[in-house]
Amino acid sequence: MEQDSLKGREMSEQRRVQRQPCRLDARIFIPQLSAPVRCTITDISTLGAFVQPHTRRSVPASFDLSIGGSSSPRACRIARREAHGFGVEFLDPVRHEVEDLLIEHAFKEEMVFDALYPSLSGELTATKMRLRHTTDAIMELIERRSAVSWQHTSAA
Repeated sequence: MEQDSLKGREMSEQRRVQRQPCRLDARIFIPQLSAPVRCTITDISTLGAFVQPHTRRSVPASFDLSIGGSSSPRACRIARREAHGFGVEFLDPVRHEVEDLLIEHAFKEEMVFDALYPSLSGELTATKMRLRHTTDAIMELIERRSAVSWQHTSAA
C-alpha cells in the first residue's frame, strides 16, 4: 500500500497540470462494441484523467470518452495501466497529427528500438520524453502563432 502511495506521488510530480480529485460518471466508446463501457473518473485535469471501468472488459490503447451527460466524447489514449484502472491523456487532434509526423520522420528508428527493448520499469523512455517535449514545443509555437494572427485580424 505504501508503494502505491509513493507511485501516486511520483506521477503527480511528473504531471504538467495537477489533477483534481473527483467522482464523475463516464462512458468509454470502443469502435467494435455497440454498448459503451461504463466507468468512473476519479481525478481529472485539462490534459487527462484516471478512469476506473465498471467491468473487466479489455479496453484498447485509444478510445473516445464521454464525461457526465456530455454528448461530445473526447479522444483519449491510455498513458499507464494500474490494477484498478488507467490514466488517460486527452488527445488534441492536431497534437496527435504532429506526434505521428514526428514519429514517422524524426523518431522512427528510436521508437522501433524502444518497441524491441521496452522499459522494464514502465516509465517513459528517453525517446518518448523527447517526443513529448518536441510535440509540446511545436504545439506552443502553433498557439503563439495563432494568437499573433488573431491579434492582427482583430486589430484590422
